[in-house]
Amino acid sequence: MLVNASPNDLALIAVMRRYFSLKEESSALKGRLEAARRSAGDDIDRFYDPRTNATHADDILAWHRLRREMEELMSLAATWGRGGNIEGSPLAAADVPATPTESAPLAEAAASME
Repeated sequence: MLVNASPNDLALIAVMRRYFSLKEESSALKGRLEAARRSAGDDIDRFYDPRTNATHADDILAWHRLRREMEELMSLAATWGRGGNIEGSPLAAADVPATPTESAPLAEAAASME
């Protein structure tokens, strides 16, 4: 449980969760592309050019989109690290954990002590 987390801190947590999720997805996609490239015997430049590799063009472009979003997320984390506010960013808003609330039994116990 985060005791004194600000909304900006929670935004950073959401950013980092998204980053590591994308990193895992990107690594898996890159592994599949590399296996296909080695299997085809293509050189790197030719294989990773979506204009010349129609078979894998969608995956190549998807990998680039994932990497671009990861860069944007790291930029947000760097902004947070410099003391900036990232909570308004659409990338930081996705998957923000809910703020902890009192559980019902604790609230009832506190009320009975008054």
